[in-house]
Amino acid sequence: MPDFGRLFREHNIVFVTIALCLIFYMISPRFLSLDNMSAISRQIVPIGLIALGQFFVVVSGNIDLSMGMGAVLFSIVLGVFFGMTGGVGLGIVAVIATSLAMGLFNGVLIAKLKLPAFIVTLGMLFMATGLSGLIIPRGQQIFLIGDFFRFIGAGKFLGFYWSFLFMMALYGLAYVVYNHTRWGGYVIALGNSEENAKLAGINTDAMKIGVFMFSALCSGFAGIMLSARMGFVQPGLDGNGLLLDGIAAIIIGGTLILGGRGTIGGALWGLLFIGIINNSLNLLNVEDVWHQVFKGAVILFALGANWLLWQSRQAEAH
Repeated sequence: MPDFGRLFREHNIVFVTIALCLIFYMISPRFLSLDNMSAISRQIVPIGLIALGQFFVVVSGNIDLSMGMGAVLFSIVLGVFFGMTGGVGLGIVAVIATSLAMGLFNGVLIAKLKLPAFIVTLGMLFMATGLSGLIIPRGQQIFLIGDFFRFIGAGKFLGFYWSFLFMMALYGLAYVVYNHTRWGGYVIALGNSEENAKLAGINTDAMKIGVFMFSALCSGFAGIMLSARMGFVQPGLDGNGLLLDGIAAIIIGGTLILGGRGTIGGALWGLLFIGIINNSLNLLNVEDVWHQVFKGAVILFALGANWLLWQSRQAEAH
């Protein structure tokens, strides 16, 4: 006979997400329409890419606060190269190169100089914000017009947005790496105990640099998808909102903020949870003043429930 109590504890985010869908459907039947579900899948892509990079950083026992404003900066890099060349090839190469460079910079300071990840990435957040305003003065925009941006921003395949399919492919690749390669095991070991990981022969410095480079690369992809969806780039976008949604998604999905524990599937469910909250509040025309209040309350409730469930599992294990 199945243990429903244990099933709920281990997959609570699934049940909560389904319950939310039913509640919002009863309030507004449009919520579960195909058009709205398609809209949600498109809206969550930048958040999902940031959440994926943050997932590996958090599981490794660190945090990356630069990802949101980094995505804004990388979108501007793409826009500037597009404006100069009229094409996207060099712009994408520039985004990938600058994102990897930023991740390398963060990783080296954290791994080699032993600086706290919180401080390093907070500093990078401010740098990314300032550079965005220097490259394009506030109030100015670069419009992105062309087949590439239409394809990435609005193109579909079998009813799914290409941007969503790209994100899911990246999650699939991350699942394989995390669950079926040594690198994934090393990330978990690093998050559980850096000293034990060193004793096991793991190059912890290289692992830290690697996760921060991957995090920044995901931020670069998020910037590309964000700019393609909007059709323009400009400084002053709410990159920190993307970051907070990404962090909330993985924690709600069961990733332990202290490191060493989390699942790709849980991160995806957490992402869906955040997407549903954002979409439903807009669909119900909730005022902006209450938008963040309600969203914050729901997220706090979900995070608190996850933390209590984790503590109960720890108590059962002992």
